[in-house]
Amino acid sequence: MRYIVIFETSLLVHQIPEFILGEEEVILLVKERLVLPRVFHKNTKIVHGDLLKSDTYQKLLISPDDRIILQADKRETLENILQSILKVCDSVPIVVLITSGREVPPLHQVNISYLYINDQLRKEISKEWLYIRNREWTHKIIELTKGAEHILILTQHDPDPDALASGIALRTLLGRNRVTAPIGSFGKVTRSENLNMIRLLDIHCNIIDQQSLSNYAMLAMVDVQPPYFGENVLKADIIFDHHHQVARYECSFKDIRVQYGATSTILSEYFVSNDIKINQRLATALLYGIKSDTFMLDREVNPADIDAFTYLYPIANHNLIRRMDHPSLNPEEMSSYIKVLREQKLIDKVLFSHLGLVKQEDIIPRLADFCLQVGGAEWSVISGLFQKNLVISVRNVGYVKNAGEVVKKIFQDSSIAGGHRTMAKVVMPLKDFNKAFGIVKNKEIGDKIVKLFRKVFKEKVK
Repeated sequence: MRYIVIFETSLLVHQIPEFILGEEEVILLVKERLVLPRVFHKNTKIVHGDLLKSDTYQKLLISPDDRIILQADKRETLENILQSILKVCDSVPIVVLITSGREVPPLHQVNISYLYINDQLRKEISKEWLYIRNREWTHKIIELTKGAEHILILTQHDPDPDALASGIALRTLLGRNRVTAPIGSFGKVTRSENLNMIRLLDIHCNIIDQQSLSNYAMLAMVDVQPPYFGENVLKADIIFDHHHQVARYECSFKDIRVQYGATSTILSEYFVSNDIKINQRLATALLYGIKSDTFMLDREVNPADIDAFTYLYPIANHNLIRRMDHPSLNPEEMSSYIKVLREQKLIDKVLFSHLGLVKQEDIIPRLADFCLQVGGAEWSVISGLFQKNLVISVRNVGYVKNAGEVVKKIFQDSSIAGGHRTMAKVVMPLKDFNKAFGIVKNKEIGDKIVKLFRKVFKEKVK
C-alpha cells in the first residue's frame, strides 16, 4: 500500500510526517515550482507534475490499494484534481483536506471523504480510511442482499443485548423491516434484563427451527458465527461479530473485529460512516448492547467502543436503560446465586464454583461476573452442565494473566476454549471432558477444574 500525498501549496507540508510515519512507501506529488522544506524521511519520494492532468496520475499507476491525501486552496481546483484522479482509478480511497465548507466540490462517492484540518490530523485521517471502507462494505452488503425477498438475521441461543441491538441495526442498515428481515434464534430469551429490553424497545425475536431456515433466501448472523451451531448451520451469507473465528466456514461477507468490545460498536460505526441518522430506539438498543458487553466500558474496551458510546449517549433513552438494568430475579435465578456462593472456594485470589446442572446457559457467565465482587477475588471460574456440555466461564480484574490464554493452555483446542484478556469461555461435551481427565462421577468435576486451573496459574501465562 502506498500513500500518495497531493498538495497544491506548502501550507501543510510540515505536518506530512505526522500522518505518514511508518508507511513503507510515500509519494509526495506537488506542482513543479513549489519550494519544499526538508522535512521528509527516506521513505518519501517527491514527484513534480501538473496536478490537473490525468497523465500525471497515470504515470503513478494509481490503484484501489493506494491511499490519497489531497489538499488545494480553491474548490474549482479540488474538483479538477479529483476528476483527473478518478479518470485513472475511480475507486482509490481519497481524503480531501479542507478549511471550510465552501471548499467542498460537488463530488460525493463512497471512496472520498472531506476532512476539516485540525490538530489531530493524523488520527482523523486514519478514521476516514475506516469510514471509507465501511461505506464500501455497506454498498457491498446492500448489493449482495437486494435480490433476496426474505433474510433471516440469526443470533445465538438466548440472545443477549449486543446480539439483539446488532440485529436491529443490521436490518435498519439494509433498509428492511420485520417481515423482510426478521431476527431469529433457535432458543428463547430467558434472562430477565433481556426480556425487559425486548418489551421496552418492542423487539421481535422469533424462535426458529432447522426446517424453517429454508424459508429464507439469505442468512445473516450477528454476534455469532456458524461453528457455534455445530452441524445445524454450516455457513452464512453475512456475518458481523467481535468474537474470534475458531474454524473455517463459507461466507460471502464478514466483518469480524475481535479488538472491539461489542458487535454493536461495529454496526454503530457503519451508521456514522454513512452519515445515517440513528433514531432514539436504535441508539438505546446499541448503547445498551455496548454497555452490557463491555461491563459499562470496564473490560475489553477499544477506542472505537468509546467513540460509539459517546455518539449514542445523547440520543439514547436513559430512563429505559435504567429500567432494563434493574430487572427482578426469578426464583430459579435466585437459587443459582445462592448456590454459587454456598459452593464457592476462594484459593489464591481465584474463586471457583461448580453449579452442576443448569437450565439456562447464560446464568454461568452472569455468575462469573457477579463473583468478581467477592472480597479478595481477582479471578472467578464458574462451571456448570448444560445440555450434555460442560460450560466454564472465566473472568478476571484485567491486570492479571490473560484469561483466553489460560483456557487455551488447559484445553489445547481453540474450537472449545478461547477468549480475551479479562474473560474466557469453555464449552466441551461432558463425555469428552470425562474421558480426557479421567472423571468417573459428576461430583468430581468441580475438584478437577480447580486442579487444572491451579496448575496453569502456577506457570507463566501472559
